[in-house]
Amino acid sequence: MLPPPAPRSLCLVRLSALGDVVMVLPLVRWLRRCWPETSLTWICGRGAMPVLESAALTGVELVPIDKPRGLGDYWRLRRTFADRNFDAVLALQASWRANFIYPCLNARRKIGYGPDRAKDGHRWFVGECLPPAKPHLVDGFLQFAEALGLPWPTAVEWGLNVDPEAMPMASRRYMALNVCSSKPERDWLPERYGAVIDYVSRRHGLETVLIGGPSARERVVADEILARVETRGVVDRVGRTNLKQMIALLAQARFLLAPDTGAVHLATALGKPVCGLYAVAPARRTGPYGATEYCVDRFDEGLCKYLGRKPGEVPWAQRVHHPSAMELISVSAVLEKIDLLCGTVDM
Repeated sequence: MLPPPAPRSLCLVRLSALGDVVMVLPLVRWLRRCWPETSLTWICGRGAMPVLESAALTGVELVPIDKPRGLGDYWRLRRTFADRNFDAVLALQASWRANFIYPCLNARRKIGYGPDRAKDGHRWFVGECLPPAKPHLVDGFLQFAEALGLPWPTAVEWGLNVDPEAMPMASRRYMALNVCSSKPERDWLPERYGAVIDYVSRRHGLETVLIGGPSARERVVADEILARVETRGVVDRVGRTNLKQMIALLAQARFLLAPDTGAVHLATALGKPVCGLYAVAPARRTGPYGATEYCVDRFDEGLCKYLGRKPGEVPWAQRVHHPSAMELISVSAVLEKIDLLCGTVDM
């Protein structure tokens, strides 16, 4: 089926988080492939620019902004776009800060989320709503292309590139381990990470490179992991890499071990296997897209144990907000997945 006539211009709004920005890339690639002449503008978070620069989005105008903090920020955004009229705005983010961006943009159509995903009054800022969400967040973003009349892509394109100047460890064989998620409730236990690191060294001969951001919590968790490791060969890069260097580290890793965090989607975009740890949200929704076979997922068990619910009884966006949810993931379950991964991936 031929795509509908190409719109003259489209504007996408997605500021954060890192993983979500990465998961928007297949949508942007698909729009460019179907409509190469359409002018695409992406209003993005300034912190995501290193990733978007690595994606080399030819023909896409990137407009980086800080998260608006007051009326003055919205007024300046309004003035910036006052003389521009888009055929459609794709409201890819539903939060108070993002929602107030949409009235600052002139467009014939403003497409946003339906009741299952809308929040913070999102419905009042858009004119059209998507149908109920498909299982994965990537699919949820691709639904915006469907709303514009495009067919579903037969395959997703990520197109994430590695900066050759940011590749510091090309000669080493290692597992990358992202020590924290953005929320403590999604973090695994440091002592269990320590046991996995020792096992991976003994059984598979791999070093471990710890990665993460510069926050105090990540530093504390990294130090707790290091204190529980017996083997040598652990490289601590927590808080010591920028985003382009993290991309390079993931590109060189044999695989990534991580909780539900943005590094999972960076690794997936680079074609790297991921052993993901999930209990607060299900891997089928927020895990590595199309590659959850090496994930340990205890979300359904957490629903039953902590909420007394079954998967079919909860809404799409349900989470298991319980401080002990990640304790449902055992060391043995993770080692089983790593053995499977190492047996099927060229190490």
